[in-house]
Amino acid sequence: MHKIVLLTGVFLLGMLNVCAQGQANNWYFGYGAGLNFSTGSPRALTDGSLYTLEGCATISDDDGNLLFYTDGITVYGANHSILTNGTGLFGNPSSTQSAIIIPQPDTPGIYYIFTVDTTTRQGETNEGVNYSIVDFTSDPAGVVREKNTPLLNYAAEKLSAVIKSCTDNSVWLVTLSSASGNQNFINTVYAFQLSSSGLDTTPVRSSAGFVVEDPRGNLKFSPDGTKLAIANASGGLFLADFDSESGTVTNTQRLNINSANYAAYGVEFSPNNRFLYSASSNNEDSRLGAGNHFSSLIQYDLEAADINASQVSLDESGYYRGSLQLGPDGKIYRALSLAYEEGLNSLGVIENPNALGTAANYNDQAIDLGTGVSYQGLPPFNQSLFNELDIIQNSISTTQLTLCDGENYVLGYEPVAGALYSWYKDGNLIAGETNNQLNISQPAGVSLPYTETYEFRLDPNDGSCEKVGVAEVTYYAYPAAATGLSLTQCEDAGTADGLSIFNLTQVQEELTGGDTDFTVSYHLNATDAATESNAIDPVGYENTNPTETVYARVTNPAGCSITVPIDLIVSSSAANTAVLEGCDLDDTGFAEFDLSQADAQVLDGVSGNYEIHYYPTEEAALLEDSALELPQLYTNQTAYNETVYARVENNNACFAISTVALILIPRPDFSLETEAIYCEASYPETQTYSPDYSDLDPSRIYTYEWFPEGQTTPYLETNLSGDHTLRVTDVNTGCFREATITIVEEQIPIIDNIEVTDATENNTATITLSGNGAYEVAIDDETGPYQDELFFDGLTPGFHTLYVRSKNACTAISQEFSIIGFSKYFTPNGDGYHDYWQVKGISAMVQPGTVIRIFNRYGKLLKELNPLGQGWDGTFSGTNLPADDYWFQVNLEDGRVFKSHFTLKR
Repeated sequence: MHKIVLLTGVFLLGMLNVCAQGQANNWYFGYGAGLNFSTGSPRALTDGSLYTLEGCATISDDDGNLLFYTDGITVYGANHSILTNGTGLFGNPSSTQSAIIIPQPDTPGIYYIFTVDTTTRQGETNEGVNYSIVDFTSDPAGVVREKNTPLLNYAAEKLSAVIKSCTDNSVWLVTLSSASGNQNFINTVYAFQLSSSGLDTTPVRSSAGFVVEDPRGNLKFSPDGTKLAIANASGGLFLADFDSESGTVTNTQRLNINSANYAAYGVEFSPNNRFLYSASSNNEDSRLGAGNHFSSLIQYDLEAADINASQVSLDESGYYRGSLQLGPDGKIYRALSLAYEEGLNSLGVIENPNALGTAANYNDQAIDLGTGVSYQGLPPFNQSLFNELDIIQNSISTTQLTLCDGENYVLGYEPVAGALYSWYKDGNLIAGETNNQLNISQPAGVSLPYTETYEFRLDPNDGSCEKVGVAEVTYYAYPAAATGLSLTQCEDAGTADGLSIFNLTQVQEELTGGDTDFTVSYHLNATDAATESNAIDPVGYENTNPTETVYARVTNPAGCSITVPIDLIVSSSAANTAVLEGCDLDDTGFAEFDLSQADAQVLDGVSGNYEIHYYPTEEAALLEDSALELPQLYTNQTAYNETVYARVENNNACFAISTVALILIPRPDFSLETEAIYCEASYPETQTYSPDYSDLDPSRIYTYEWFPEGQTTPYLETNLSGDHTLRVTDVNTGCFREATITIVEEQIPIIDNIEVTDATENNTATITLSGNGAYEVAIDDETGPYQDELFFDGLTPGFHTLYVRSKNACTAISQEFSIIGFSKYFTPNGDGYHDYWQVKGISAMVQPGTVIRIFNRYGKLLKELNPLGQGWDGTFSGTNLPADDYWFQVNLEDGRVFKSHFTLKR
């Protein structure tokens, strides 16, 4: 036996393991997955920043407060942000155990992160096993220093740790070299010692006793540090002895896995160190999806004469490979996934890992991870954290015991030949208690709940380390018996049979006194409640007769229960139906309603003081589920017409349920042109503008109002330009719609200029107009054709009339213009056609001062014509001149001069 001079030293060392178990209270793993064990049973955490398929590590302080976690590359603090200098570590999320975090013994605030890469290549010293230090002494938020200090160039994906001995707080960090490394050091176990003085980088080497064919798979110590299990994914499962004093590994043996071709990946020991568990798989290609994988969960009894023959299969499933990890609650958790990148939102649990065979009770997919996703990895810890004796032995918890008021219990552990026993209560030695069992009971006069802590110390008295078991015992009072409980519900609408549906949980606060630690189940009769059998669903329970009693079983955390009857009463009272109308302001069929405006209608003629709550369905109103809370405005969920339900209550008892119709009235539907024309030529006469009312509901009454005129007619009569707004209002509902028409005054067009090009082969006219209207023009014919283009060509000599009219039929104007031109011939034979030759396009208003002279071919002046006269008749001094070509010269009044010839034909 190891002699310790100071008993307090022994006690403190024993308590180190007990208190330090809080270091494993928080887990972060997988894709956003996590667990918290602070309350005993694990609670899902979904606030993490970790996204890893395999490797991960987490550490908390001794009180269970999260400190930091990592995937082997990035370090995240308690606030889930990256620590200072916390990136670029040489681990790998695809490494089985990419990292493990170990506090430096007796050195508060200093933590070592050991990392191992997923692949190791000779000559690359920045891979393999490295360590970094997280320091909280210089920065309370934590800072990473001495990052990626190398320990071992070549290693398998395995890291585990255990305390050195019961007299030394030093910790062994153990890893395994892989066959891809230096041939002198392959298949070797390396043990590095971390003490209060720091890390000894000179390892203790031991032969692994086998060839590391595959670097993947867990490496785990038994909690007492005497055994080492190594999963070598393609090479099998191995068990070895470990001497925690020297750090050496001996007696390696291979364990068979009965299922053919199975590859070990996850391994873990039971808290009592007796059983080894292995999670193995068929090791199919990781790229294959779900349905191509198969896995096995096996227990080995390490106390059996033939360990291989002792294996018991606890589960055979279509899962991919996954890690195993002991939890602070003494249970073993199993990572679950269907394929390499196809995870699950749950973990499996070995509920009683200290039990032999199937009594270990594997519970598949027992832990709901919420939005978190499990893949292959779970965070490893110093296995000594879990080296405690189970002195409760109730298959519920190894450390926490709940008892009822006045209940007795026997704590203890199986006897060990030659061992010495001692018991402590709240840190004080219990004198005279030297047996392996202890009867405990609630102290007199204490207020409940009351908690006390018992510690059992077993000294094997054979030179090995002392073992410790701890039980935190809490006594709970029985629930206070609630009497005279009843639940009044309203009758189903449209029935008069005294039947309805109930939400029994409405009396839960009365049953528990508001204590959230109490649980309640509901039963049809007192016998079922007393035996906790045939529980009914409390929400939506349908009574079978108008007078009925159900029973509640109220249980405190220690399992102490009472049975309470609940009378179910159905109210046949009635309230009024109500109608709330609203306007469909945005033409979608949806709007906000103030449901409180229905209160007066619902309670009209109902005397008394009542509360009204509104619900989306009658069932919701009966069960008080999904209330439409006021004073928030409620938006209807069904377009235009919807029914909600008013629950009228008197002291939470349902008095009546009535309907509230929510009717959304469409706004008056009409159309109004956005723009119209008023003709300036009509002023001061008014013009009429009429909207299209064909879509108005003829069964409803409407009012009309025009702004700014103030007219109340369906149509508008005005001579004013600008914006004019029409409001059409439904008289019964007040719903209205507005539309605006912009009236533009169209001006009378002004002909600014008619620019002609005449006396040519192709006479043209170009028109210039003024005005804001849309105009069109025609030549010589008031009926058209009209054209938009203000240009004409091919005009004959003479006088023409330009017609300009509004396309909007506002106005029409005209103006005459002249095209100067000359005939090429004339025939003065008295037949009335072409009897005279004259310059065309001249009038008393157009070029009246023009001078016209006619010559024969020899240049003799024959005639000077009056430009306003009839023209030349082909005679000279009364005598007809012969047919011939004659010449002319025209001096226009505007200064232009034209000379040419024409033909006289006889």
